[in-house]
Amino acid sequence: MKARSLGWTLGCSLLAACASSLPPRAVIEHDLGAFAYRRYQKSLDIEVPIAGNDAVGHTASYLRRGAQGEVAVATAFVTIYAHGKQLVTKARAALQNLGGYTLTTVELAGEPVWQLDTPGRERWCVWVSERRLIKIGVQAGQPFPEDVVAPYLALYPSEVQLDADSRTAQR
Repeated sequence: MKARSLGWTLGCSLLAACASSLPPRAVIEHDLGAFAYRRYQKSLDIEVPIAGNDAVGHTASYLRRGAQGEVAVATAFVTIYAHGKQLVTKARAALQNLGGYTLTTVELAGEPVWQLDTPGRERWCVWVSERRLIKIGVQAGQPFPEDVVAPYLALYPSEVQLDADSRTAQR
């Protein structure tokens, strides 16, 4: 009986140790692979406002320096809304109405996300997870860094559905 009890206790301890807890300020505040964490910022100016659903934003910036001195920047923006009711539908509608952006549904790190592109400026992958909207941004023409995208998708699994005409993102 003691061996069974000890095994159960160890199993529960391992599960508790492996359980994912959300970061206190919503973003990952450490280096992610080749991307060095640079700064955190809280924002009350929400980029995707949803009527009747107050929100607060949290931003983290990451930087990767290449061997030739080139710099890649990735920005994570996690917006936490008061409630998640119909957030996927309302967020998609808001994103479709953004002027100057093209919205498509793609798959990154094995999860469906929305991709927002502005030729020559910037691109974002965006998804909803419960009452959060997560945006990872990169410079135009740059791939979404799996070092940054995958950890955020692990913390905040996507509720976005792939469309019938969706395509897989090119990395």
